Amino acid sequence: APCTDSLGDQQQQANHHASTGVMVESYPWAARISEQDGAARCIPILLLCCGAVTAATEAEHHLSDTSAGNGSSWELVWRDEFDGTELNTSAWNVRTNESHCCGPAGGKGELELYVPEDVFVKGGSLNLRTRHRVPAVRGPNGDFWNYTSGWVDTSNKVAFKGGRFEANCSMPSRAATGIWPAFWLMPEPGAKQCWPTGGEIDIFEFNGNWIEDEVFGSYHWAPPGNGNCGKDKAPIPGKGVKPRGAAADWQMGWHVYAVEWFEDRLDFYLDSTLYFSKTSAQADLPTASMHVILNQAVDAWLFPPATGPAKYGDGVFLRVDYVRYYRHVESSA
Repeated sequence: APCTDSLGDQQQQANHHASTGVMVESYPWAARISEQDGAARCIPILLLCCGAVTAATEAEHHLSDTSAGNGSSWELVWRDEFDGTELNTSAWNVRTNESHCCGPAGGKGELELYVPEDVFVKGGSLNLRTRHRVPAVRGPNGDFWNYTSGWVDTSNKVAFKGGRFEANCSMPSRAATGIWPAFWLMPEPGAKQCWPTGGEIDIFEFNGNWIEDEVFGSYHWAPPGNGNCGKDKAPIPGKGVKPRGAAADWQMGWHVYAVEWFEDRLDFYLDSTLYFSKTSAQADLPTASMHVILNQAVDAWLFPPATGPAKYGDGVFLRVDYVRYYRHVESSA
């Protein structure tokens, strides 16, 4: 998933949330990288659903009986708790011997080959594993991949328009440089909208690195029309966030990541804290139903990964306790 938002807007929201328990920061180093490159480049930062580092309880995040404001509420419509030992393939697709973007020869793309053996359900969680492979794994086109990883999505199986999407997740240590977990939404294929004219909602992204330890919420978009294919209006990451006073590797704990999608805005949450919004006055919001993607990429450019298997051992994991979707219900009163 690409990146988002202006640094000026980032600073305004950082000031707005200064009194909350979540730290929101802008990223001047991201702007510098783009300037040095001579153009606005997508800085890869993807993250997936995780659980709460605070003392928040499950009940605090179970929103079926919780107010959504203006006398409205949330109704739980769909969920996967990842109980048992098998992935529910009536809801999820698993990428098999596929890459995403650019390939190992691209130099500034992604280094992973997605394989089904790096996707499994165990211990009440979905596990997406990333491994450094020696020898390299031969891909379907005869190319070789030094990393394999896991990708699942609900394309053509489960999709919704509007509402609240949330996941409770635990991510790898920042020491696993280049590891790039994400929880994101894309338009259904039937919408026939080229990227990013249909929008891309990155509920969270994270990139293992030694500089920042925030996760990011972002929205990528462009005006409708085939002439805008590939012309991202938000090439810089959106908002970075972490719990105030959080220790290093806080993201390895369980946290709830969510987006609430209304007709006029997108609201991004870490646990119970709203830290970033994108309104219809700022961007063209999605118009089609969107499906869920959970994956863990390997970044070749911004924070390149370690090259030896010792850094990863038997693999590093994005673990997902659950994924839930809530419908916004207007009050009849």
